This record gives sequence, C-alpha cells and structure tokens, in this order.
Amino acid sequence: MKFITERNEIRNTASEAIRRYGYAPEHNVDWFLCATEIGAEAVFVDWPDMSGLLTHKKYPDFFIFSEPVIPEDLAPQHLVECIEYVFQDLEIKKIWFELRTPIRKRLLAALPQTVRANSINYALTWPVMNMDAFDPNLPGKHFKSIRNAKNAFYRDHKVEVIDARICDKAELHSLIDAWKKARRASDRAYPHTFHNLADTSFKGMDEARVIVVDGRVRGINAGWMISNSDIYYGSVGLHDYSEKDLGLMIYLEDLMWLKSKKYHKVDMGGGEKALTVFKNQFLPESWYKTFVFSIVRR
Repeated sequence: MKFITERNEIRNTASEAIRRYGYAPEHNVDWFLCATEIGAEAVFVDWPDMSGLLTHKKYPDFFIFSEPVIPEDLAPQHLVECIEYVFQDLEIKKIWFELRTPIRKRLLAALPQTVRANSINYALTWPVMNMDAFDPNLPGKHFKSIRNAKNAFYRDHKVEVIDARICDKAELHSLIDAWKKARRASDRAYPHTFHNLADTSFKGMDEARVIVVDGRVRGINAGWMISNSDIYYGSVGLHDYSEKDLGLMIYLEDLMWLKSKKYHKVDMGGGEKALTVFKNQFLPESWYKTFVFSIVRR
C-alpha cells in the first residue's frame, strides 16, 4: 500500500485504477482533484494490484472520496488496511465514507475491534433516468405543469446553449458565486469544486454546457460517462436562481441534450429529500442510495 500525493502521479495511477476497476459515478480523477478543498491534500492510496482509493486529508479528518476503486472481493480488506494505517496518525480523529449498502455492510463486518462506525450522518438518493423512455415533448397530464413552464420560459426569454469550455472564466466564477450565495445555510454546497472545474476548462467532462438567458450566463450542465458502464453521470447542474423556473429549465435542458446525443441511461446525481422530490418529477426508472458515515477509534 502506497500513499501518493504528487498530482501528476495521482493522475496517472488513479486513471489506470479507474480504467481497470472504476464503476461509481464519481470515479473520475479530474473531478476528484477539483474537489480538493483549500487546506486539504489529495491522496491516492495505491495497492500493488493496481486498485486504490481516492482520498482527501484535512486534519483532523480523512475522507474516502466516492466508493473504493477496488474489486468487490478485495474491498473490505483493503479498506481495513487503509483505516488501520491512517489511524497511526494521531491527529486524524475521523475517517469519512460515502458508500452504498452492500459495501458498507461488508466493511462494518470486517472492522477490527480497535475502531467503530458512527451512525449514518445522512443519506443521498440517486435517480437513474432511462433516456429511451424519456420523451422531450413532455406529453400527458403528468408533465402538464413542466410543459407549461417550459413554454412560458422560452416565450419570455432568449435562451442559448454554448460550450462551457469556451465561456469567459470570469462569468463562470460569477455564476458559481451567485449560486452559492443563493443556497440556504443548511444546504451542502461545495463551490470550490466548481471554481476549480471552471479553471481547468472542464477537464475530464464528456459534456459541458453553459445556458445563457437574455445574454447572461445563468447555468451550467456537465458530466461524463461512468467507467466500465453504459451510464452517463450528470454531475454538474447549477444556476443562479435569477429567474422563475430557471432550475427546472436547467434540469430539463440537460435531459433534452442527453436525449439528443443518444445517451441511454443517465445517473442524475445524489441528493437529499427536497432535491429528490424535484428530480422525481421526471419519472426516473430507478433509484439507489449512498450513506455518509464516519469511523473513529474506540
């Protein structure tokens, strides 16, 4: 087991691990590096079998980013090995995880007596859209309110969609700041990730678009194909809350664009209750959950 902190080495080693074993939506090394907060250190935990963990260290916490990039049968033992090593640093008080139920249960069963898992901090629900079944015309009674909102929005505003990679970075940063300012204090918002992503010109994204309303940058949609799958991950969807139904239009633009590009299945990202209710308007085919929790010494 090796802890890699040099960014170019992280990029090369983690990319190969993801190519071999990646499966989770956020198994994307560019996204992982963009998610590194000021004061935190990106660390890739590498094993000789080419598997690994995307992690961040920010004292007094150590964060496992997304699920392990490890074959399923090896994941519990590799995770325990990492936990025991990390806790040798006495300044680390908690190790944080976000895992789906199967791997979480297997990890908890494998934990040594020297550590314990705290209760679940919160859960995220991830809807998956079947784009073959999604009709962008939004027919029928169920979609009437969304259809009416769309017609009114496009009647009252001039809407353009442009490549986010060529958008002025100052405008992108202003949008991200406006998005963060409009969020409630209780929301889990991570503007540093989006600022970093804009600075990299959306490196690692398969799709990246800016939505311009009446000549002003008002929203961003971006994402990528999940490794070793046929599912696209709609990771980025944000807006500045400046117009009525803008959030609805940004989300709908993403679905309509992905439909036009012939993506078949789309993971629309994890969220808590209010966001899940919003996304459920579009009738996802399925859902799954991830659970955020921490492990501490006994």
